[in-house]
Amino acid sequence: MSLLVPPRHPTRELLDDQNLPFEEMIRSLADIDRVNRKWGASHALEKHLLARIRNAPLRSSASLRSTSSAGKDLLLLDVGAGSGALAGRLEDVLSRDGSRVHVIALDLQWRHLRAGRAGANGSSAVAGDAFRLPLGDAAVDWIVSTLIFHHFSPEQNVLLLREFARVARRGFALLDLRRHLFPLLFVSIAGPLLFESRASVADGPASVRQAYTQPEAEQIAREAWPGTKVERVFPFRLLITGPGAAASGTYRPRCP
Repeated sequence: MSLLVPPRHPTRELLDDQNLPFEEMIRSLADIDRVNRKWGASHALEKHLLARIRNAPLRSSASLRSTSSAGKDLLLLDVGAGSGALAGRLEDVLSRDGSRVHVIALDLQWRHLRAGRAGANGSSAVAGDAFRLPLGDAAVDWIVSTLIFHHFSPEQNVLLLREFARVARRGFALLDLRRHLFPLLFVSIAGPLLFESRASVADGPASVRQAYTQPEAEQIAREAWPGTKVERVFPFRLLITGPGAAASGTYRPRCP
């Protein structure tokens, strides 16, 4: 391992604690949204989706809609959505591009969704387990996710990607941190100045320490699902993408 890449150090982050005070949780979720907008490279996720949607017109996911129509009717699932801010932005971006799109925000903690008013304005919000998604096979067109991959062990992430492939008809895309000394130093030094939440100040360095390198993520991808790819995204991010089971013509049983 390079001197610029510290060993991976798994830990439990404060935001994952269901006993974290509500006001502190709101501030931490706002910090995450601000980082995603300014330095999270979420535009890479938007670019990936836009390219594939433009090149392959999609049909509605009939299992979750009462009617079905031809054209770019898209149903997306944002897993680990937190406040639902990313889900809202994706809905706006894809809608402006000409698609009729609906994004469902899913998070294990309902209070995260409530804090960000996810599900307001006609959108949908669901509390659920990412490893056992409460949806049928090929139930949505795409699954997206940001900043959850680093929370789990390699074995758990293999199951996570398989579950995403089961539920996503077209494919999935995850955006996460890449472990490196530079982002660790940056967030350790600048965190107290940038973040409003004490939880964010502690969770920032913890997130980088337990993130994966590109080779580590590629090893997980190879084991998890055929066709899954990992690419670097500036600054110090990884974009993990793969086809859904329906699109790839393969199927694996639901995670145990």
